[in-house]
Amino acid sequence: MNAHPLLFPLLLLPLLVQAQPVSLRSSDSSELGVEVMSQRYEAGSGTAAYSQAGNKVGLVFRFTQALDDNWYWGADARQSHGNINYSSVSRGDKGGNAEVLTEVRITGGKDYPLGTQLLAPYFGLGYRELRTDLRGLTSTGDEGYRRRSQYVYLPLGLTHRLQLQAQARLSTSLEYDLLLDGQQSFLLSDTDPSSNDPVTSQRSGHGLRLTSSYETHDWSFGFFVHYWRVAASDQARQALAGVPAALVEEPRNSTREVGVQFRLRFH
Repeated sequence: MNAHPLLFPLLLLPLLVQAQPVSLRSSDSSELGVEVMSQRYEAGSGTAAYSQAGNKVGLVFRFTQALDDNWYWGADARQSHGNINYSSVSRGDKGGNAEVLTEVRITGGKDYPLGTQLLAPYFGLGYRELRTDLRGLTSTGDEGYRRRSQYVYLPLGLTHRLQLQAQARLSTSLEYDLLLDGQQSFLLSDTDPSSNDPVTSQRSGHGLRLTSSYETHDWSFGFFVHYWRVAASDQARQALAGVPAALVEEPRNSTREVGVQFRLRFH
């Protein structure tokens, strides 16, 4: 029987680690690791409803630098790859569609030690891109095309750290993400070379994040839940050989990511 993909990072846990003290305060470090997650995207309603769902595996990176007076700043990035299943009420189903998620963030904040606990509010700027390749025919014979989704957002969060023992801490973050600007690109020239590739804008939406990790001086392991809710985009006009055709828009949608991460920390 095959193991569930979310259990994969457990295989990377070191069998023997020399225990070293870990501080609650943010410190200079770099982290490199892997993540495995399940992702689901749902959009529209009624006959226009569709969904995209699948599992992804990727790499994650985090950089942190401590500043004076308990201030700190950092940057993190991740990229995950996988195949998703597309399902539409009106256009049928199609499996095995390649999808790549890329995210880059810069954040900064301040540590507030409280004995064996610490609170660290933070804010920053984030960029998220999702590329989906739906080229080919669905079960109803409809032809698919490539799509590109981009979000620029403002993360506002609070991290809580609890000292479990000298060599370990529990770190939990709750975050609200305010969408500043979004774009949906429809590469309709994949279905007809005479077509343009419309781009629509999304300016109303938000996200929520919950992460929790068991952290030592040298490694960490934890889970995360990310959620996005974005309003319908404006409309863009498709043109065939320069002649105006259909209007294109991205309906109201939501995204859910649930996964685990394992990271090695370098000081």
